[in-house]
Amino acid sequence: MNAMKLRSINPATNKLGKVAVVTGSSRGIGAGIAKYLLDKQFTVYITYLKEKNRAEELFASYDRAIIKSLDVTNEASVKTLFTSIAKDQNGLDLLVNSAAIEIPGTLEEISLQTWRKVVDAKLTGAFLVTKYAVPLLKKRKRSTIVNITSSLSHKGAPKYPAHAAAEAGLISLSKTCAIQLAPYGIRTHMVNPTTTRTEMWKDIGGYEDEELWQRFANNNPLGRVSTPEDIGKAIYLLTTDEAEYWNGNEIYVNGGAHIK
Repeated sequence: MNAMKLRSINPATNKLGKVAVVTGSSRGIGAGIAKYLLDKQFTVYITYLKEKNRAEELFASYDRAIIKSLDVTNEASVKTLFTSIAKDQNGLDLLVNSAAIEIPGTLEEISLQTWRKVVDAKLTGAFLVTKYAVPLLKKRKRSTIVNITSSLSHKGAPKYPAHAAAEAGLISLSKTCAIQLAPYGIRTHMVNPTTTRTEMWKDIGGYEDEELWQRFANNNPLGRVSTPEDIGKAIYLLTTDEAEYWNGNEIYVNGGAHIK
């Protein structure tokens, strides 16, 4: 099944079902989240920045996956996406802000350009996407925003100062949304995963290093590393009736690593 078929089938098939947007979902944790939601019969808008072919191949077997280009740092791109969704759907049930980039370097090493690039992708991008998603989220009786955070949001990260600052900002933005949007039935949460074995590790090295992953597992209270499915399960739970009264929470999906 090619990408054109995916896009032509999906908008009409889920008018009465649940609809999600997952940014940064062409790879890594975002892709894992999207796949889990698809398995739960969501229609999911998969967004990519550059890797269109990768996204199409990854989700070729899913009838409810809709592949869309998105630059979360570009307001026109964000507006175009949600204008398109508004034409095809009668609302939005779930927004997952997962897009991010990590560029290592100490405060003295990174440039202002790098700082802005990282902060724009994580924090400004989440702001823009949420801003344009809200009108669609309001159309549902109850809807959910989930922002993906990390341990860097609560502690210093000498090698990743821009990313740590952006993560901390995202925590505050999430809490603001939780208060401001609650009267519209929109609940906002943060999901904080630990090191997760995804194909992104193939790019940075270490995916096939079993000793490395065993060390990660040994250092975790539950004795294993996180999977994208673990994160998808948590996000799915937040969309259910069981989580109706939950709002403004940071959910640690890390086996207890944050308390060790």
